[in-house]
Amino acid sequence: MFLHKFFIEFALHVYPHYQNEIMQAQKFHQLPWLPLTTVVSAVGGIFLLRTYLEPFGWGLIILSLDLLWTWQCQIRTIVASPWEAEPDSNIDWYDFVNKWKKLEKENQALREQAQIENKLLHGILANISVGVVLLGSAKQVSLFNFAAQRLLGSSTRALSKVTVSSILSDAESQSMLEKAYSGAFSVWNHIRSGRTLSFSATPISVQVGNTNSDWNGVLLLLQDITKQEALEQTRQKFIFSASNELKTPVTSIKTAAENLMNEGCIHPDGKADTKIILKNVDRMALLLNDIAELSRIETGALTLEYTALDLDTFLREVLENTNSFSKYKDIELELNIEPTLGAKSFLTDPIRLHQLLENLLSNALKVSPKKSKVVLSAQLQDQWIIFSVKDNGPGISLKDSSRIFERFYRTQTSKGTPGTGLGLAIVKHLARIMGGEVSFESVPDEETTFFVRLPWETVGA
Repeated sequence: MFLHKFFIEFALHVYPHYQNEIMQAQKFHQLPWLPLTTVVSAVGGIFLLRTYLEPFGWGLIILSLDLLWTWQCQIRTIVASPWEAEPDSNIDWYDFVNKWKKLEKENQALREQAQIENKLLHGILANISVGVVLLGSAKQVSLFNFAAQRLLGSSTRALSKVTVSSILSDAESQSMLEKAYSGAFSVWNHIRSGRTLSFSATPISVQVGNTNSDWNGVLLLLQDITKQEALEQTRQKFIFSASNELKTPVTSIKTAAENLMNEGCIHPDGKADTKIILKNVDRMALLLNDIAELSRIETGALTLEYTALDLDTFLREVLENTNSFSKYKDIELELNIEPTLGAKSFLTDPIRLHQLLENLLSNALKVSPKKSKVVLSAQLQDQWIIFSVKDNGPGISLKDSSRIFERFYRTQTSKGTPGTGLGLAIVKHLARIMGGEVSFESVPDEETTFFVRLPWETVGA
């Protein structure tokens, strides 16, 4: 009985996590002879090794080892039970052990699958040409691939566990990353070491395990677009040169047609055709002017000349310039300006701001029905001034909303109205070079409002 208790203590020492199962298991009491027989066989075998009965001694030692193995298997079977073994329970231990082994094999298969997926992920990251940088909640670099390391020109040690401000320290990148951390998708370009890199930052939120806490960060993708930028600049320069070269023959055609009309050199039957020529020449001249203007903006040939404006007077002049077309359609033009802005001077390029607002008003008047209203508004919001143009036209459908600022794109509702399809593209690029942005809100078949947000600057600021 003493040895039986000794082996109980031994089992508790080897398997401390199964104390309750060992103490409550009654299986030990079903084999009270096993510990005693094991010890007697071992001691007897060692004693006989010193006598002429040495072969029997080795036999007893082998028997004691076999009994010890049986004892060990009995302990493992008992302590492996996830429930309390009652004295009278009919538990199929062999079936339990087989199921346990099957579960271990399934776990091993899952671990191997996870390892394969992990290796596959690292293989993809290592071989794609797009740079990938994963930023943690504290803006530290948590993961990066070789392409990101190459594009940023940093060593592995320099990128590991550093904050993003140490590798992207320019103001624009910092501003865009702050925007991404606030939950908005951000895209921008940045010149680094003579190369033009395109960055896109996507906010990420992942639930951690079964807890309610989330891991928040930003996925940063980098791409070298130096060649694309060079091709785009070549294209823009070609369009700019071609549009300027075409202006001369178009002007000559118009002049010749007008002279023929004025001097009476055209047969009465040909006057209608001559008017068609003049009308289409005017359309071509307008198109060439818009193309040349857009190319100047895109290539950076356009320079801004800032001056102080009296906003109230300036906006009334803009409305006055579009008044003739509004009277033709009997459309009411309304100006809403924030009272505090009337006494302030706004520092901007008046020619470009006039062009921007005139394009928006012209579009609004074209799509608005007769006897409707177009409203031009201006208001301050923090450090920005927001101009808006609201019309009661057919609105912009969801299908057209993603392409409304593309060159030459025209919605189905505007195809019957005159225009080149470049007005909104010019507005977008003008807003950008003036440090702002353009957006819109639309309710189909009811109204559309375009917003231009520009930095508020005053004289002496």
